[in-house]
Amino acid sequence: LSFVVVGGGPTSCEFAAELHDFITKDVSRLYSDLLEYVTIHVVEAGPALLGPFDQALQNYALGLFEKRKVDVKLGTAVTAVEDFE
Repeated sequence: LSFVVVGGGPTSCEFAAELHDFITKDVSRLYSDLLEYVTIHVVEAGPALLGPFDQALQNYALGLFEKRKVDVKLGTAVTAVEDFE
């Protein structure tokens, strides 16, 4: 089960962090056997998360995501989303 958050701005970063907390703290109690299959990805077209903010905050957010095993793709633009049914 993969979750992809497109964009690395403040709202996207907060959503990805809250999603991680929800999965690890709440969902894990009911479906602990599924945790190993869950991945969270943040995709940002720019060179850093939280682009308009200070670099120290950008690095802090990136470090937290790395610690929580949230995959962050920088310099990667989403150009389309397709249904593969």
